[in-house]
Amino acid sequence: MVEPELEEVRYLTVESGDGRQSTLYEFGPKDAEKVVVLPPYGVTFLLVARLARLLSQRFHVLIWESRGCPDSAIPVYDTDLGLADQSRHFSEVLKQQGFEAFHFVGWCQAAQLAVHATASGQVKPRTMSWIAPAGLGYSLVKSEFDRCALPIYLEIEKHGLLHAEKLGRLLNKYNGVPATAQNAAEKLTMRHLADPRMTYVFSRYMKAYEDNRLLAKQFVSTALDSVPTLAIHCRDDTYSHFSESVQLSKLHPSLELRLLGKGGHLQIFNDPATLAEYVLGFIDTRASQAAAPAVAGA
Repeated sequence: MVEPELEEVRYLTVESGDGRQSTLYEFGPKDAEKVVVLPPYGVTFLLVARLARLLSQRFHVLIWESRGCPDSAIPVYDTDLGLADQSRHFSEVLKQQGFEAFHFVGWCQAAQLAVHATASGQVKPRTMSWIAPAGLGYSLVKSEFDRCALPIYLEIEKHGLLHAEKLGRLLNKYNGVPATAQNAAEKLTMRHLADPRMTYVFSRYMKAYEDNRLLAKQFVSTALDSVPTLAIHCRDDTYSHFSESVQLSKLHPSLELRLLGKGGHLQIFNDPATLAEYVLGFIDTRASQAAAPAVAGA
């Protein structure tokens, strides 16, 4: 089911300032306009690769994952969990890869990082597109994930590896079930549950996701004032409640909102074409608006 993505991706290894190596996933021609596509904490690049492959028909696309999860070969430090260090890493990767100007596309929690990195001046995207944004502190309703799964992850983070082994079984509803087109996306989001050590690392990231809400919220206004931003959200999203995006658009009118009736949280894997259409339309509209004054002046 993911073979086309694996056939087209190019794998790059880069070394960061602390000496650790990270893997980057690259699609599209290197001389094309740049797009960064980021998944949320602990999630494999494969869940965003289908969208990246569609965008790579026009853009040079770069993806990376959070350190230590899902790639257990990379050690995790406490500083990796903070938005300040993640923003520095974001900036470092862009400089190494020569991404001087780029568009940002982030799914779920990746909006937290985009807000902090942009508002703190570490990066300056030309546009931002947030797909099912989460963790910005605007949601009026707790999602099913926040009510049911997040407390279990916080319990694992608090009590350690033995709890990861025990409680991970409760979370892994697809354990032993073969992958199908219907459950593939959910199985990919749950890769960390196959190994208690990985489950524990993921739980540390979930604690950071929860802790970073209030911090990220402080940076939202600055980020939205400086970068044209689109939010796409589905009303039936059980991981990130759509009221996050609705409240963002109400309180920050510069944010453009596309609220969809169906698609859930995993639409990024199951129906990337719809998302690509909205993202490309937004990028093109903003580009034409930016060019309009110059044309009028001429």
